[in-house]
Amino acid sequence: MHTNPVSSCEIILIDAENGNILNNNTKTIRNKKLDKHEILRQISHTEKIPTSSYREGVILLPPGCIYTHDIKSKSSEIKIAPYNTITPNPNSTDDPFEILASSIAIERSGTNDKKLVVRFSGGADSTCLLLAAIEVAGADRVAAVTWIDSDFSANSDCIAAMATCKTLQINHLFFRFEPRHFFQPIDPDNHLLITPGMASDQVFENERYFISGHLGDDYIILDGHGGDHVFLDPVPTEAFQDLFRRKKIIKAFKIATKISKMTGSSIYETLFRNRRQRNNESDQRSDFFNAQITPPLTLEKPETLREAHQHAIIEAISQNATSKTFNKETKIIFPFTSKEMIEYALKQDPYNMFDEFLTRLPLRRAIAKRYPTIPLRSDKGHITSAYQRGLRLHKNRILTTLKNSWLAKNNLINLSHIETMTSRSAMGIGGVDQLLLKIICASLIKEP
Repeated sequence: MHTNPVSSCEIILIDAENGNILNNNTKTIRNKKLDKHEILRQISHTEKIPTSSYREGVILLPPGCIYTHDIKSKSSEIKIAPYNTITPNPNSTDDPFEILASSIAIERSGTNDKKLVVRFSGGADSTCLLLAAIEVAGADRVAAVTWIDSDFSANSDCIAAMATCKTLQINHLFFRFEPRHFFQPIDPDNHLLITPGMASDQVFENERYFISGHLGDDYIILDGHGGDHVFLDPVPTEAFQDLFRRKKIIKAFKIATKISKMTGSSIYETLFRNRRQRNNESDQRSDFFNAQITPPLTLEKPETLREAHQHAIIEAISQNATSKTFNKETKIIFPFTSKEMIEYALKQDPYNMFDEFLTRLPLRRAIAKRYPTIPLRSDKGHITSAYQRGLRLHKNRILTTLKNSWLAKNNLINLSHIETMTSRSAMGIGGVDQLLLKIICASLIKEP
């Protein structure tokens, strides 16, 4: 049995054959062979908390999970157990903003007071990080970096971010990412599973060069990823489904109505959101693939809102741990998945995280109490058009790569449909489908 504490901040790699822990460096794994069957499953099905890799014989153990291996049957099992992998701190505070600031201060200690660079979109999570960073290091040792593009929907983020930085008198950097940096060949040693984010590997590398060019190498990046998971945004359907199962019909409808008002959806859309999503995903698989693909062996699905909250927390920890495991060149801190923040989140009643107007209520209240004049946005833009422009620039190379990929040669994908969707997405029609992105990324992986 192996336990990966929530505070480890790293993915543990396990040998599926014998259950032993491997060196947490993919470059040292002797078996370089890609598991194409697993890649196919990862493309076609979404595994929110990944436990399978695309390396043959390598299992992923995320933080907050326990792995058991039966030597006789050579079978294994992974279970979410956040409470069993964390040591509570009796002196911890119940103020989430203070926890963020404390986590940043702990990570910064022993680094010769490095500058703090906040990836700043102007949204609620990054605004909280910016304020916490200022309290820890002082405004003169803090900078904000906002990603910009010439014509994408997150430009409203840029306007809000500029206003906040001006108010706080913070050094504000603008990192412009270029279409040519998207959809580059992918080194298999830099990843262990298929994600749409693989398409932007080089963008993050260029961000590092950009920041170093302005500030030198004496800095730490603060990333707000995980705040939505920890504070349950969006609210999952388990919030009312579990109440229906327990025959608490009136309370279930009240919660569903609250979510409906908050999201601007009809009560019908709210009640049947999961079913429509499953049907849509099934239709997409039929359109993109020529074969029936079995889903990965996922963890047990949550039934109650508290279980859904735990899953969301572990999902955020897993994603951030994956980033930290493979990004060795830049010091990145994810304060929303620090040990102290996870301990705080696990103690909260998830029904207190939202009302009919807003999510992230505990965090918003803590900030409003401390900084009443600093607004926390409830919306945030997206970088969809950046992917579209990347597709437009690289379309011919991407389609050639797809045609020559093992996916097409084995007639596993509907190439004509993928070509149509790629061309349509490159023209800026309807955004970029996540399934299409994963198929493209799988074809871009350089085989060992």
